[in-house]
Amino acid sequence: MASRHARLLAAYLNTLRYRHAILCTPGTPGAAAMTVGTGQVVEAGQLRGLAAAALGAVGMPDRDAERTADAMVWADLRGLDAHGVSAKLPQCVRRIRAGGTAATAPLRVLSETSALLSMDAGHAWGQVAAARGMEAAIGKATTAGCGAAVVRNASSAAALGYFPMLAVKQRMVGLAVTNGPALIAPTGGTTRVLGNQAHALGCPAGRHHPLLFDSSTTTMSTGEMDVLHERGELLPEGVLLDADGVPTRDPGQWKTGTLLPAGGHRGYGLSLMFELLTGVLAGGPIWAHEVGHPFVYDRPQGVSLFLLAIDPSRAMAYDDFVARVDTLIDEIHASPPAAGVDRVYVPGERGALTAAQRERHGIPLSPERAHVLRALLEELGIPWSPRAASRP
Repeated sequence: MASRHARLLAAYLNTLRYRHAILCTPGTPGAAAMTVGTGQVVEAGQLRGLAAAALGAVGMPDRDAERTADAMVWADLRGLDAHGVSAKLPQCVRRIRAGGTAATAPLRVLSETSALLSMDAGHAWGQVAAARGMEAAIGKATTAGCGAAVVRNASSAAALGYFPMLAVKQRMVGLAVTNGPALIAPTGGTTRVLGNQAHALGCPAGRHHPLLFDSSTTTMSTGEMDVLHERGELLPEGVLLDADGVPTRDPGQWKTGTLLPAGGHRGYGLSLMFELLTGVLAGGPIWAHEVGHPFVYDRPQGVSLFLLAIDPSRAMAYDDFVARVDTLIDEIHASPPAAGVDRVYVPGERGALTAAQRERHGIPLSPERAHVLRALLEELGIPWSPRAASRP
């Protein structure tokens, strides 16, 4: 089973720069995968299996490995390459090996009430910590109508939209917030003191796809900057200052520069208040400007998370609630599109449509990082041999 799982993980690392690739002519019958321009496509299920096998090979328990792999592929399905398997699997493996992230870290309950749980993640991978926190919040919302969990001492949780969707699957509204390394300065200040605090809010619907708003508090995320850097493209204006405080369009300078908050003082204010919900409320020794970067592999990051689940059936019948959500979505869709715009979307809709297509036809892969993943899998004793994916 490990070798079968392994077959896909290496195949996938063919992808980061082809998030918008268009499926082209298929390869010859019996080929390992279809061609996508100069890349390939691979089945999502295979990719999950390979990622889980690789994580298991470095000591992550099966349940945690499967959850982490699922979260990574969730990002790949939506074209969020910076949070997908090709980007996050090597990082997670390297952090575990270097000691910055714990492969087996049982979350420890610090305090608990009927509606709130506080946990210490023990430097577990963020996707494990966030999923456990949201599961706890859902459990409390089942009995109390509303449940929350705050988690300290985790690593990066990557694509935060995955976690509210765990609540949505249980017919609940979900919210996830994380703090992160210092990237922005306060309004009027010059030093980086707060992260760009990723946050995501998901809500079930009836006839429509669930609503999902997944964002950060800066004009552009660091993951998006990394993608542009790899493509050799420049940033738009008004996104980043270099280490000297001078505006720059070079995406490679974000690690030493200062990100500009979305909406100026509004983005700064949200970052501050989200730090209150995460780092301050979690009570850990690391918070605000002390949170570490995921690429400093041998040091714990000290990330904190806030997870919330709300059962709407406590306010009204569930069917009435999703019908009202549908009505709201219909009203948004009915807005006449501006010039040059095909149609109006609601948050999460385009990602859901992309994910549905990729679940059917495979995830587009580029050859750029294939050698990185292939080397990682070979080192872990996991063979690389993807199966063919169907053509749309």
